[in-house]
Formats: sequence, C-alpha cells, structure tokens
Amino acid sequence: MNYSEYFLTAIDGHRIPVKRWRPAEARSGLVVAHGMAEHAGRYSALAHYLTQYSIDVFAIEHRGHGSRCPAGELGHYADNGGWQKVITDLHELVGHARSENPSRTLALFGHSMGSFIAQAYAQQHGDRIDSLTLSATNRINHAQLRVSRALVSVIRALKGPRHVSPLIESLTFDAFNKAFRPNRTSHDWLSRDTGQVDAYLADPYCGFGCSVQLWHDFLGGMLAIDPGQWRKDLPVHILSGTADPVGEMGRGVRQHIRVIRSAGVQGSERLFDGGRHELVNEVNAKEVWEHLLKCVPKEPQADEPRNTVGVLES
Repeated sequence: MNYSEYFLTAIDGHRIPVKRWRPAEARSGLVVAHGMAEHAGRYSALAHYLTQYSIDVFAIEHRGHGSRCPAGELGHYADNGGWQKVITDLHELVGHARSENPSRTLALFGHSMGSFIAQAYAQQHGDRIDSLTLSATNRINHAQLRVSRALVSVIRALKGPRHVSPLIESLTFDAFNKAFRPNRTSHDWLSRDTGQVDAYLADPYCGFGCSVQLWHDFLGGMLAIDPGQWRKDLPVHILSGTADPVGEMGRGVRQHIRVIRSAGVQGSERLFDGGRHELVNEVNAKEVWEHLLKCVPKEPQADEPRNTVGVLES
C-alpha cells in the first residue's frame, strides 16, 4: 500500500487537498466525502482495510476543513456559492480518480454532511460514478430545513456570514448528545467506542464551529436534493445506525430509503443495531467495513452486469 497527499486545482484556483491510499494493483476505486467538522485523515483505518482488497481510495478535504485549510477559513466553505464549489471540487477529484484507473469501476462514499454532498453530486454527475454509498444520512425534511435556513438567514444578517452561532451549535450537535445522557463527553453521540470519541475531542481539526454561511449553504444544498432526478441504474447503498440521532434513530433514514426506492433507484440498505453516528469508527467497525466492501462494485466480467444490487438488512 502506498499513501500520499497532494493537491488538485479547482476551477477558481482553490487548492483541493487529497489523501490517497493506493494498493499494489487496483481492481476498483473509492472516493470518500467526509462529514462536517472532521477531516479525511479519519478514514485511514477504513482505507487501509480496503486496500487489502485492491481498492484505490481517494479522500477529499472539503473547503473549510482539514489541516491544509487556509488560515481563518476553518468551518467556512466560501463567501459566495460555497455549496456548488464543494460539489465542483468533488467533481475534480472524481475525474482525477477516473484518470488514475480508467478501466476500473469507481464508487463514491459519503458520510453525514458528505452523504448530502454525494447525493448532490450524483444528481449532477451520476454518470461519472458506478455506485453511491451513503452513511449516517437522513431524510430531506423540507419544512424543517426551510425553517432552519430562515433562522440561519436572520443570524447571518445580524452577525455576518462568518459568525459561528452558539444557538446553531446548541440546536444541532448539542441536541444530538442529549439522547445519550448521562453524558461522558460532549460527543458521545458519535460512537460507542470511547477511544474514537476521545481521539475526536483531542483533534484540533475536529469539532470546530462552522460559520452561519456554511450552514446556509449546506441547508440550501440539502433542500435541492431530489432522488427523482438521479440516474435510475446507479446503485445507491445506505448504511445507518439505529442509535444515530442524525438519522432520527433510524426513523428518518428509513423514510429517506422509501423516497429513494419509490423514485426507482435501486441498491441496498442496512441499519446496524445500536450503531451511533460514525459507523466506520464504531465498536463493530470491522463488520461495517466488510459490508461497505460489498457495496464497492468489482470490475465486471464480459458476461455479467456492471453493477450489483443488494437486499435489505436491518
């Protein structure tokens, strides 16, 4: 396995940090889109596992995230057009991953915020990937999202686009943790693995506050997601935990699954019993990795279809 870090250049000149874990010989590729207030390096253990099965893993650092983020930009996509810029950055990486393995299949994996970025990407560029896996996602609750975006708009007008709002933090991350009282830490909701939670809390590039402009961009991006516009033959695999507050303890993600399937998009679903938000960093992480491996399409033989479709497990 060969590990490297480098930059790609976005169309606006932004330098896109990329981490890559390359096997000796690749049979397929996987692009990782990480979650909010974390970074690509946290997928190293998963990537090491996947390279053992000849999967070439590329992970992007989204704007406003990671150790290579420009000074003063942590937690902020951009002053204008941030959501589309994040999508365009991902498109640059997908194109690069394709060029590195032109004859291989390429899967896209998105976690939490990254799962919504990945859905937006599939809506715009679904022809560029061979499968989509969504981890720790949730339904698109249009009424709730509109109210939340209106609140963010008011705070942005009063405090400015780069303001980090304690109220927004309280309504999101703090609220997620309340389900796990009595709390050991402020981020018990992430995982049952206390070592992983402690590592997150000790990481200076995790758990930071995000600007109200990022929240405004993010909520607007979620509102634009429409599975009815997705490629119908793109397999969409969904992983969640039954104790993930982002997925409403399984209720919201099950509703999202129904919407996706009713739109004619096939794939597989699995809800891991007791799993919290970060399934790939859970106490049963190896089991999750093994399942994710099955979601990465192998290079088909001449007499078999390009993609495979799984069945419901919960």
